[in-house]
Amino acid sequence: MRRILFFIISIIGLGIISCGSKKEKTIAIDVLLIPSEKMWKQAIEYNDLIVKSNTTTLKLDKDHIPHITLLQCFIDENDLPEVEKALTGLYGIIEKDSLFAKSLFFDKNTEKSFAMITIEKSEPLMELHAKSIELLKPYIVNDGTEAAFVPNPDGTAIDTFTVSYVSNFVSQHSSGNYDPHISLGVGDLELLKRMDNDIFKPIYFEASALAIYHLGNFGTAQKQLWKSKK
Repeated sequence: MRRILFFIISIIGLGIISCGSKKEKTIAIDVLLIPSEKMWKQAIEYNDLIVKSNTTTLKLDKDHIPHITLLQCFIDENDLPEVEKALTGLYGIIEKDSLFAKSLFFDKNTEKSFAMITIEKSEPLMELHAKSIELLKPYIVNDGTEAAFVPNPDGTAIDTFTVSYVSNFVSQHSSGNYDPHISLGVGDLELLKRMDNDIFKPIYFEASALAIYHLGNFGTAQKQLWKSKK
């Protein structure tokens, strides 16, 4: 009888331990700035022009928002509350400053090219970029795979370039290599030249919020996990 009781207690104890421990799940995140309505609308308009000529490219919408990346990395989902806490108050660095969308960038030597709006590297923006990395470094993990991303709706695999880019963001795409921009998708060269010459207009704008998004394929910001409060 004692042996049976001991066995039952042991099983219950193991169950409590199992329920109490959180299973690790790595997620890919983008710490980003959400542009003000003026810049948001401009990015959507430019993207619409590109999508009309290339329906397979990135489509900016509420599930793939226009944004300026500060940091992309992998974290343990269980650490998300601590990550949010670390970033709280950081929006104040840039809240009262203007950002400058200075040019349309694309490769002029290919028939099709990825296009983006380049953002001037202002002092507040660079400070925010550096501070985001500094504060989140304790939470960054290095074992991220395609499972860490929002799955593609059609079930296709996450592009290997996307996984590699996030893995190497801090080492290869930060500090002096940081390239703030708003992605517009892949367009035909002639269209991009026309947009550059006749349509694109440099503008000053504000960041409406600092946010964390769950990343999808090709670095798309798909699912909001947290947003700063004013």
